[in-house]
Amino acid sequence: MLDAYCHSLSDEAQLKIAIRLGNMAMPVWDKYIKENPTALDKINALFEDAIKVKGGAGKIDAAFPARALEKIERSWKNARENNSRYPVAAMKSDATLSPMLATIMHPLTNPQWDNILPQSVKLAYTLVFNILVWILYRRRTDQNETHVYVAINQAIDTLLRESILPSNDINKILQEYQQQTRGASEDEEWENAFPVGESEELDKEDIYRKMIGEKVHKDIPDHKLAKEVLRQMREEGKSYRNELDEYNTGTRKTYSYNTEKKSFWRSEFDVIVGSFHNEYAMTEGEMLSFISGQSLFDLRSSNFEI
Repeated sequence: MLDAYCHSLSDEAQLKIAIRLGNMAMPVWDKYIKENPTALDKINALFEDAIKVKGGAGKIDAAFPARALEKIERSWKNARENNSRYPVAAMKSDATLSPMLATIMHPLTNPQWDNILPQSVKLAYTLVFNILVWILYRRRTDQNETHVYVAINQAIDTLLRESILPSNDINKILQEYQQQTRGASEDEEWENAFPVGESEELDKEDIYRKMIGEKVHKDIPDHKLAKEVLRQMREEGKSYRNELDEYNTGTRKTYSYNTEKKSFWRSEFDVIVGSFHNEYAMTEGEMLSFISGQSLFDLRSSNFEI
């Protein structure tokens, strides 16, 4: 049986299978959302009545599940380089994954989730959730199945339902990993790994102090999250702008990455009378230092997934 076979494999082998099959299943989500653009609006409407999960975004875009898979794979490769023995256990402390889990979980807490998408499309979405929750939060479901096994099963179900891949080809893929057997201490290694830490959030007094222009050193990203912000600037074209700072100073400051000049930039514009518009190149170190002093709330407000 599939569950027994998966349980015989190392965490890393199961993760590789889940990512590989998940990527093969993801076009089902992409095709449906492209052909039914209002479906994304219905999903994002679920965020309003969902049980709020701290640290997530307030909505998703069409590419979110595929982007989450990409970040899982990037996290695994980084952990593989730094921890050749048990990389999945090392991924438990990857703070760049936790906002993906918080975001993807949001609509699943709404009772209406089951009613808005075809089954295969739901499976393609929830398999990403199961991979993330298995890495970061818990090993098994309430039915005592491992979340990664559930993710693999969901991917296979999607591939078979949509006639993307026959069962013989799926079995061949699974058999490629049969020599990557499970270590005796893998569950213990994961249990003992450090989970993602949580920074202290802003309270009402902190928000008031920020409004009057004071610097509040709470809710700030650690070094790894700050580096992830820079990566998203460089590779995903995102930029940062603090609207409260703009209100207080009358100057709009936008921080971004210029792909043509291959460097970070700060743009300053006078929003009151338009008397100046200046641009300044910034080194990666300067941008990293700046981002490290911004709050997670403000960075997330600029659509950074951290």
